[in-house]
Amino acid sequence: MDKNYVLFSMVGAIVVIASIISIIITTNNLSPPNDALEKCNELKFNSADAVNILFFSTKEQAKEYSDFFLQVQPFDENKEAFNFYYIDSYTPECELYKGIALVCYSKKIIKKASSCPSDYIIVIKEKSAEIRSSAYMEVMSINSNHPKSVLIHEFGHAFANFADEYTPATIPKNSKNCVSSCSKFAWETNGCFEGCSKEVYYRSIDEGVMRTLSSKEYGKFNNNLILEKMPKNFQGITSKAIAEFAECNDAAYYLIEGIYNPGNLTLPEKITLLNTSIEKGCAGNGGSGEFEYNFINPDENYSGIEFNPGLIFTDSLKGVSLGGEINGTVFFSELPFILRIPVSKNQGEIIAITKNGATMAEIDLSHAGAMPCKI
Repeated sequence: MDKNYVLFSMVGAIVVIASIISIIITTNNLSPPNDALEKCNELKFNSADAVNILFFSTKEQAKEYSDFFLQVQPFDENKEAFNFYYIDSYTPECELYKGIALVCYSKKIIKKASSCPSDYIIVIKEKSAEIRSSAYMEVMSINSNHPKSVLIHEFGHAFANFADEYTPATIPKNSKNCVSSCSKFAWETNGCFEGCSKEVYYRSIDEGVMRTLSSKEYGKFNNNLILEKMPKNFQGITSKAIAEFAECNDAAYYLIEGIYNPGNLTLPEKITLLNTSIEKGCAGNGGSGEFEYNFINPDENYSGIEFNPGLIFTDSLKGVSLGGEINGTVFFSELPFILRIPVSKNQGEIIAITKNGATMAEIDLSHAGAMPCKI
């Protein structure tokens, strides 16, 4: 009797252990639930070729900020050029970059954003007023305790590669809103004023939104720079690919993760590839800047998509004042950058990343992983 009891106990223990092992193996083979796409809520849709702006926020916040956005020139006369979406089922985790700036940029956030068409991503968080808002790549991290004009300021960085028009600040490469002499303004301006990131450079408006948060004007010259950017977004490979799919659940994109090192006196600058994979969801933009990525395809030509993996723009009110004067810093990014490139049968399998026309890296996408089931 005792022997049978021991035998049954051993068999029972083996069954329990086998069950636990089975659960562990099965769980490890499943995709993490946090990688699942979220419900994409459409706030305003105009066209498959429009610029897609996604909010991580409540519906009320998304509407409030998008309404403000569309009241500002030149967006007020080009409302049909933008689509707006929001996700309220996922709360992004953000970091306090260098202890002073809200930065909501990570692989998880980018993958969640792919639940919607999302060329530009806006995360709204409530922080104490001295914590800066920021822009890095296509992601704007907005402190809701700042004036709403901070969204317009950060969008100027992300969309048009604008430099800050207060001083001192860093002028990004290929930025066009700060010039070395008044004669270099190619279009009509609101004037010519000394001090634009650097004391020896000039801005085209005295108190524009790239200088002070008490304004919601870019100025005449900067408006034209923004309008000049719009056709490139409409004709880019991102919008072409999104137009092929009714929803992001039916789309796929290559996710490329890398690190940019600007180099120094002894080491050359370089881009190091960390990861490539094929993910379910919509592709996206990369922001604006001196870097571009292109498919290498002898049969078709695609306009390059810009991005800037090097700089994080951070801005807040100086002294937490109500006057709108900006206290800001441009940091060199220590974050990995993410590119979301659409999967299409008509495109090549090699991506070239260039900087000012010089090739920085070539990436073979044929080894990116198995295709998602639903394409």
